[in-house]
Amino acid sequence: MKVLHLIAGGDSGGAKTHLFSLLDKLKAKATVRVACLIDGVFYQELQDQNVDNVLFLQRNRFDLSVVSGIADMINQEEFDVFHVHGARANFVAEFVMKRINIPTVTTVHSDYLLDFDEPVKKFFFTNLNKHALSKIPYHIAVSDNFKDMLIERGFRANGIYTVYNGMDFSSVPKEILSKEAYAKKHGFIYDKNKVYVGIAARFDAVKGVDVFIKAAGEVLKRHKNVEFLIAGDGVDREKLEALAEKTGFSNAIRFLGFERDMYAFWNIIDINCLTSMCESFPYSMLEGAALGKPMVASRVGGIPSFIIDDETGYLFTSGDYKEMAEKLSVMLDNPALLLEMGKNIQERAITLFSSEKFAQDHMQIYESIIKDYHDEKRYDFAVSGYYGFRNNGDDALLMALTEQIKKENKDARLVVLSNRPKETAQIYRIDAIHRLRALKIRRAFKQTRGLIFGGGSLLQDETSSKSLWYYLSIIKLAKKCGMKVMQFANGFGPINKPSNQRITVETINQCVNVITTRDKASLRRMQELNIRQEMTLTADPAMLLCGCSDKELSKLFSRLEIPEEPYMTIAVREWKKNTENFSQEVAKALCAFAEQHDLNVLLIPMQHPHDVTISKEIQKLVGKRAYVIKENIGIKETIGVIGRSKVNVAMRLHSMIYSVAQGVKTVALRYDPKIDGFMDYVGLHYICNVEDLEHKTLLEKIEQAYSEPMSKTYLELREKAKQNVTKALDMIRE
Repeated sequence: MKVLHLIAGGDSGGAKTHLFSLLDKLKAKATVRVACLIDGVFYQELQDQNVDNVLFLQRNRFDLSVVSGIADMINQEEFDVFHVHGARANFVAEFVMKRINIPTVTTVHSDYLLDFDEPVKKFFFTNLNKHALSKIPYHIAVSDNFKDMLIERGFRANGIYTVYNGMDFSSVPKEILSKEAYAKKHGFIYDKNKVYVGIAARFDAVKGVDVFIKAAGEVLKRHKNVEFLIAGDGVDREKLEALAEKTGFSNAIRFLGFERDMYAFWNIIDINCLTSMCESFPYSMLEGAALGKPMVASRVGGIPSFIIDDETGYLFTSGDYKEMAEKLSVMLDNPALLLEMGKNIQERAITLFSSEKFAQDHMQIYESIIKDYHDEKRYDFAVSGYYGFRNNGDDALLMALTEQIKKENKDARLVVLSNRPKETAQIYRIDAIHRLRALKIRRAFKQTRGLIFGGGSLLQDETSSKSLWYYLSIIKLAKKCGMKVMQFANGFGPINKPSNQRITVETINQCVNVITTRDKASLRRMQELNIRQEMTLTADPAMLLCGCSDKELSKLFSRLEIPEEPYMTIAVREWKKNTENFSQEVAKALCAFAEQHDLNVLLIPMQHPHDVTISKEIQKLVGKRAYVIKENIGIKETIGVIGRSKVNVAMRLHSMIYSVAQGVKTVALRYDPKIDGFMDYVGLHYICNVEDLEHKTLLEKIEQAYSEPMSKTYLELREKAKQNVTKALDMIRE
């Protein structure tokens, strides 16, 4: 593979370090050349890197005379990938792209809206870079946070890749200036009984050095065996020195100036700090980690991907110096913890953030974009279902579906029809279009191999005929556009109107290639309507999802002010056929069971805000033992909450699926035939009808479920659920 990198050539910060680290290992895996546009710091240092390079000298930033030379070189020497870095290179690449037939990718090293400070430059250069970025089809973000930023700003999710910076840890100097010698060099005496807390940053507002100084002042009120060292310089130095004086502890806050020997600095400190307001994935984390320095850092950019609370250091809210001081105090009060975190961060850095992995990740990205660029189809799958309505159950289907497809084929390209396409793209990091934009859907379908229809019970007229007609029209359009169509783990029916039955059967028989269904009742209904295609009984893909960790769950309970005591869960919804005193009957049963077994009651609204009102109503009737999860929490958190429950009472289908998949005892409130279908499939019969619900019957079912062993059927269903994706991938390969 031949890769051409284009960079301005005057870079001296993170972009320079990033590219030098990448080139070090990449040149052994591919034929690499670096082109520069100015004879600056980067270009001069590049001459010592043993990397093929060339200079296309620009007279000024707007000099486009270099475009033809770069394009001719790419075409004549048959490069495979054109990889650019930075605003100046992006601007040039926009014009080069028109003359070449290979993919162009740019690395987004920073928030491009913040790259220029001076007002005139900010106006012109930021907008030029923004425009160029929008024209470049592929983007590499240096953190997931930056990937989310690009998606939020309208960049195509399927064209964005994430690669965290890597470092060659073998290049760490074997001999580093001793702590005593370093201190002497800077005019103070090293005290082995003290803890040294350090930060290396330029004195720019975005780096938050003032936060570091304020936190130092708070810490020094309680701890006398600590000093704070600041390596850096800049126009704000006098202001920051005055701030240090104001704390009253300026003798313990040392300004060391610009530091060239960074490893000597990392060596003397015991705790490494980052206080940035905005960051990508700074190398200072890796350099400090190479010497085993745990961190206290602001929760911005890619930092949370490296720093794990209680393991490698602590995160704090950007700008909150008091929270930072608290996190530092925890470490200062626990010397053993400090040592353990140092070992952990060093191991994490070397294992997951090496320059070798860094280069290998880039090679995989190059292979992916080459394949995508030259593919006549833009997408492998379009996905249609009840998505973008903030319904936890349907969102779980989409999460499970996308996770499993990516697991089987990491390069799979998906586009989802959603009621909230921007939100869906951000959450699932895949392309999304509005489910009612017919022209956009048609254009997408023309560029797509297969339609994944479902999951969920979409083909039914119990709620309305309109939704049935909509979904049938999507299936017909997909077939008309030459796509393969799969009913993916669908529930089916009931379809009550004869005319609806007829059009449904015709559409499926004429347009659908593969059918999997999630329960026996749905399979039976399709067979009764004489649907001819072969049907496979599988299971709901949400069976494969896992919940959040216990640590994350504890944080959730703390945030929601819910005690971490044993509890039962319940998920209810408003329904037109609910018995008149539904809430009262449910509350009576919950009260009696919770009192008997000393449990709290957690009410989980599965669709916000629709389920909140009835949940609060039942909470009020149950009393002090009951809590409503008022936030619209994520799918993993919902599964985590239900997974720790002693027994789950579920009216929402996916509340049942979550609990069964986690091996939690489950009682169903029947409002739709799909509830019976699922419970029958998993071999559970603790079911009450919402139309004539009585608290005594519900209490009896809860007691039965609680006292009897949990069926192990869910283990078999998890295996069956995996078949859905296998069949989908096989369909588009045929």
